[in-house]
Amino acid sequence: MTSPNIITVRRFRKTALLRRRSIRDISRDYFGTEHVRFLVVESILFAILAAVAIWPIVNAVEFIKLYL
Repeated sequence: MTSPNIITVRRFRKTALLRRRSIRDISRDYFGTEHVRFLVVESILFAILAAVAIWPIVNAVEFIKLYL
């Protein structure tokens, strides 16, 4: 029986920490747990946010072209 006052420290292997992961491995780990429908919804929301953010810049460029 272990005492509740004892702290257990887990040690990791150095080889696991030193291994460099490629972008493909990282994206596979991330997107492997995501469902396609969530990716589609997030992509649509990102496109809407990007359009709303770019809109004032496009209007400013058109305004500058008008007066130059």
